[in-house]
Amino acid sequence: MGMEIPGILKSNPVQDVLLKEARVLPDRQTRQVDVPEEQQKLTRQEIEAQAKALEKTFLAFNRRVELSVNESINQVVIKVVDAETDKVIKEIPAEEIQHLIARIKETIGLLVDEKI
Repeated sequence: MGMEIPGILKSNPVQDVLLKEARVLPDRQTRQVDVPEEQQKLTRQEIEAQAKALEKTFLAFNRRVELSVNESINQVVIKVVDAETDKVIKEIPAEEIQHLIARIKETIGLLVDEKI
């Protein structure tokens, strides 16, 4: 004799969850916000000032945030580091993904010489 747990032992639990969420959540609409052009472009100094403020905020949670730019893929890399142990907790994008993007760009560079 087995014990049945409602919602756990169904034949298609993923579909049931998706249907339940579809009934509960209202339709989401994406909207674009018009931002003036002068606010879209930030100078490097402004970005660095905001990064410093973010770093100070993270110190309250015994964490450090390190923001850097990976020049080979031209993307910002965010590392969340434990302040006591200096261990990287999270890196966005992950180091493997950064290497993959660099290799893809290198491969594309071998195939295409010009950017149009």
